[in-house]
Amino acid sequence: MDTDIFSLAKGMEVSRRNFLKKSVAVASAAIVTQSELFANVGSERILNLRAVHQHKDYSAEFYEKDSYKISGLFEINKAFMDTRAMEVTRIDIDLINLLYEINLHIGMEKKFHVISGYRSKRTNDWLRHQLGGRNVAKNSFHIQGKAVDINVPGVPLHKLRDIAMGLKRGGVGYYPSKGFIHVDVGPVRSWRRG
Repeated sequence: MDTDIFSLAKGMEVSRRNFLKKSVAVASAAIVTQSELFANVGSERILNLRAVHQHKDYSAEFYEKDSYKISGLFEINKAFMDTRAMEVTRIDIDLINLLYEINLHIGMEKKFHVISGYRSKRTNDWLRHQLGGRNVAKNSFHIQGKAVDINVPGVPLHKLRDIAMGLKRGGVGYYPSKGFIHVDVGPVRSWRRG
């Protein structure tokens, strides 16, 4: 929030009580903004992930007591690893929060299966070559750590797609013949392949 609490008292005679009231008002506005995004959610945020190509499960507590946890974010980064290049990058916080919000709709006990998370530019170029340029964008959001291809066992793929599209947080690709959806935190758009 741009408002500085001390600037509220600057240039005017304010009693301690009025200063505290205004300080609480400023702090409350910041809390309301955050709580609008994750209404009725506890202070802990956890993602359960299955890195399909690693054959490994991750349970990442990435947020607790109003701050992000480095250890949890690092677990998510590892779950999204480019297994062809054996490279890890920092996954965008907006993408992590998008997955968490999808999780709120499908049930927090559900586990995302990560089909493709981060891709190095080299891996992305290789995939484009293998597929003849089809279904792999040259400047994919995967390269930036802003996209993931997922499915969730026990949740119909069309339902997962509908939830992601309803959130309007970025791109949603529907790949029913391949068994996954793509979500990213780029411009809002949608497509279907297969």
